[in-house]
Amino acid sequence: MIYYENFGKKKLKMENCTIYSHHLEFEKIVQVLKTNLPKANVEVQEGGIQKSIVATMKGGFFGKTKTLTINYRERENPSYKLEKIECGLTQNLAGMVNFIQSIPTENEAVRNKFMHKVMSVNCEMSFMANPKINNEFESVLRKIVKELDAYIFAEPNPIFTKSNTQHFLDRDLNLILDTNGNSEVQDISVNVDSKYHDHPKENYTEEQIKRKEKSDAFLESMEIKVNKNLPCVPSSENLELRNQKEVIDRAYALLIIAVKGEGIEQEHLRKTIEAKNIDSFSPKETYIYQAESLTDQERAYATWRYESLYTILWALGIFDELKYPNEICDVQGIVGKIFTPTRAEFESSVKLRSKSEILDELDKTYRMNWACVDARIKGEEASGNINPSIVYERHYALNWLTNYQNQDWDEVQTNT
Repeated sequence: MIYYENFGKKKLKMENCTIYSHHLEFEKIVQVLKTNLPKANVEVQEGGIQKSIVATMKGGFFGKTKTLTINYRERENPSYKLEKIECGLTQNLAGMVNFIQSIPTENEAVRNKFMHKVMSVNCEMSFMANPKINNEFESVLRKIVKELDAYIFAEPNPIFTKSNTQHFLDRDLNLILDTNGNSEVQDISVNVDSKYHDHPKENYTEEQIKRKEKSDAFLESMEIKVNKNLPCVPSSENLELRNQKEVIDRAYALLIIAVKGEGIEQEHLRKTIEAKNIDSFSPKETYIYQAESLTDQERAYATWRYESLYTILWALGIFDELKYPNEICDVQGIVGKIFTPTRAEFESSVKLRSKSEILDELDKTYRMNWACVDARIKGEEASGNINPSIVYERHYALNWLTNYQNQDWDEVQTNT
């Protein structure tokens, strides 16, 4: 059972959970069942990247038959990153990353490191016990999770008692995170098989390598931590930017959401929407716009969109450069550039920058965002005096501009 399909549904009669692992060890899973359930009839069905195991234990004259079913699936292209949505499992993982990222928690270092573990997942196993996870089935579960350095997503039941809400457990069944942000671990392992690492540099184009070198040199000059092992961003030859109309529409939507976050009256927003012919809100933006009042978290989400708007306006040529991300943008100046002219005047004054210019900024921002995430994981201040929230918003907008994973605005990932 995939984690996000559990919300709002009644609990099934059987006890179940879902196991996720980076390691592709299906034969090892089969062996664990046969070793730990010697009296069970174990049936294996293999179908490429989707397989299943059913272990049946007969109950005798008065005992009930017990069944353990494991439905297994792999990524279409195993990796340690989540760059493309190319199969059902990667789509599920992308949703899971968004879900985890939205959970407020005091243990941000664990949450951020856990997201990297989620992005490295290569297989998913639904573990379903009928009528329940008894001692024998629990021993199988613990063995699989330990052997595959996996984690579990579960709802509370007699086996999973670490939280009264949906939650994630590590290989020792300790609480990584629940939906309330609770955690009992101080660290989490992220082990990656070396065979999935990035291709050698010679597979990149000269353009990509030079762009990476230029970005690394800039980061070093500003004393920002550099990871020489990060891959290159796409080449201009393989890139398809959002078209200019999409980008203009996005700029106007971001304007309304950002000023809504500042508490501008709804009637004023309505008049602006009518005057500027704004009709391209994302589902989340539609909710924000229509809400009578915003929570603190929603207000923060909305107002930080000024930084995304600043990036979009730069891409449209309104600003000559994106300033060093150590101070928030000039909100008044940004609003004036898009609010003062009519829509027709604004559209006639903009021109989308070249692929090369946008990729230069994306490459640099991507590497700065890695430095921010690395600092968060280690509980340190970001190097180079950069503001992680500013860098995140820029990375978000630039990934959308460059069609990263072909995702809509609300679903954009900022993987590092």
